[in-house]
This record gives sequence, structure tokens and C-alpha cells, in this order.
Amino acid sequence: MVRLIDFIQRNATFYLIMAAVVVVNLLVFLGGAYREVRLFQDSETVLQETRNQLRNVKREQEHITEVTGNVKAVRKRIRHFFEDELQPGGDALPELTRRLYDILNSNRMEFQHVTYTRKGELKGRLNRVVVHVPVKATYDDLQKLLTDLEGLPFPTMVDRVSVASTMGREVNATIDIVSYFREP
Repeated sequence: MVRLIDFIQRNATFYLIMAAVVVVNLLVFLGGAYREVRLFQDSETVLQETRNQLRNVKREQEHITEVTGNVKAVRKRIRHFFEDELQPGGDALPELTRRLYDILNSNRMEFQHVTYTRKGELKGRLNRVVVHVPVKATYDDLQKLLTDLEGLPFPTMVDRVSVASTMGREVNATIDIVSYFREP
């Protein structure tokens, strides 16, 4: 035992250096382990945030899919409108005029002249035709006329009624009827 103590005393510097190296290694190991634990905790937080963002993206994707479906449905309805419902102007305008005159005559309207205004819309794919009908009638007859005009088939509608004057029960007004036709 004495020999061992003597040997350690003679080599004390070496053992002191070795002990310092072991302590430094231990501190480096603990520092590295602490860093790894912090990285793990930070990555768990980042992973949770990523999950939340992914959930939000999925909700937005569902909303975008719904909007895309709505846009497709609207495009289909517009295509159906232009191809099937909207009549070519050359064919449907005389029919509209005939029906308009029938309604005016059946409602005992006094009208002088009917004028038309045509305007191309949607890059020339669509014609907007406004029929200006000046009438002189009683209030009750004018109300019945408007009801009958509202019964015209789509895409025809009463756009505006401008009252010029009233005298007693008579009304002077201009009715603007709008219709849309495909460019022939």
C-alpha cells in the first residue's frame, strides 16, 4: 500500500491532469446532453406548430375546393345560359317585339313610338337591347301593364319606369324593357 501511495505521489501531476480531463469531458458531455434535450423540446414545439399550420392549410384547401366547385358550377351555368337559354338576336327580337305590342294593345295603352337601343357587351358576345316604350294610361292600367311585362320570359325584364307627368288619373311614363341576345 505504501508503494502505491508513493507511486501516486510521484505521479500526482499526471493524475491531476487526468482528473481535470475527466471533469472537462464530463462537463462537455453534460453540456451536450443539455443542448440535445433543449433541441428535442424545441423540435416538439415546432412540430406542434407545424401540425396546427397543416390543419389550417387543410381547412383552407377544403374552402378552396368548395370555391373551385362553385366557380365550375357558375361557369357551367353561364355556358348553359349562352348556349341554350340566350337566343340569337336575329331570331328572338321580332318575337319579343310582337309579344310587347300584344301586351301593350291588350292593356289599352296609348303609345306613340317604340325605340330600341342596342349595346354590345362582354366583348361582343352579348347584345343588350333596351326597348323604350312611352305610354299614356291610367294608374291601374299602368300597374297591370307592368305586371304583364314582368311575365315576359327571361332574359327580358322591366329595367326602369320614368314618370314624366300625371294629370288626374292619367300617367305619362316611359318604360324601359331590357333583353339580352347572343351575337348572331
